[in-house]
Amino acid sequence: MWNSYTCRTVVSQIVTGYLPSLILQLVAALIPPIMKLFSAMQGYIALSEIERSACNKMLLFTIWFLFFANVLTGSVTSQIQLLFDPKTIPLILAVSVPAQASFFIAYVVTSWTSLSWALNRTIPLISDLVTRHFSKSKDELDIPSIPYHSEIPRILLFVLLGLTYFLLAPMMLPFILIFFCMGYIIYRNQLFDVYQPKYDTGGRFWPVVHNSMIFSLVLMHVIAFGIFGLKKLPLASGLIVPLPVLTFLFNDYCRKRFLPVFNNFSAETLIKKDREDLNDPAMDEFFDKLVTAYRDPALMPIRRLNLNDDHSSPLLS
Repeated sequence: MWNSYTCRTVVSQIVTGYLPSLILQLVAALIPPIMKLFSAMQGYIALSEIERSACNKMLLFTIWFLFFANVLTGSVTSQIQLLFDPKTIPLILAVSVPAQASFFIAYVVTSWTSLSWALNRTIPLISDLVTRHFSKSKDELDIPSIPYHSEIPRILLFVLLGLTYFLLAPMMLPFILIFFCMGYIIYRNQLFDVYQPKYDTGGRFWPVVHNSMIFSLVLMHVIAFGIFGLKKLPLASGLIVPLPVLTFLFNDYCRKRFLPVFNNFSAETLIKKDREDLNDPAMDEFFDKLVTAYRDPALMPIRRLNLNDDHSSPLLS
């Protein structure tokens, strides 16, 4: 009887502790292709622009759905209070965020499994075997590229969890540290031995990472302000106030100083590209096709139809 009770307790703890985070992991794995499809439907043509737009959409989904939805869905009264009294946001976050610490610890632990899947690539292997079996094609194996739109938001989510919970639940930090250590080893292997980049990003994804880091820091300041307010520590709360201001000033400095570097290519890069094009034998054919690639319809000769029937003959002769 004791063994059956213990078994039921263990199963109940596993189901209630890890099953929700596992379901959330599966849902999060299905979202990146959908976001990429939405970005393609939005009108972007280049693969780099599609993945960058999908990365922004996926990051918004990750922050607002995976983090804030889990934090604020615990109490409906907190959501209503946020709508009618925004001044209570720091206090509500200071109460709601620590309450979800155990859930996010389980989420981080289950993310170790997704890292192992990224290492052995089980799903792409199965899909490739099935495709080759039914299609009977002898094409070479398609080398995968780096899925920026799915990997960057996931890593930034753990950065957000680490910054917001190091004051509230320091026990989460070792799990996040293990995730980053495993991720460093696995992603290093994938980047050198598995993935083949299809395009040069030119650093276009770094502003996304920077803005997410600034948001995480400001959110950490807001939560810390709420915690010190709950603890009745006015001096500590007052010392927190300048930190968001300094963070925004640093963000403004980085935006003015470094953002043009990521939006515009350097002259050295353009000169190097021009020299490579000069030595490319396919450029002559490209320029020949460029002459007739587009013609303005207004400059095209007018084509008249010669119809000798009663309907096209003039009324007066």
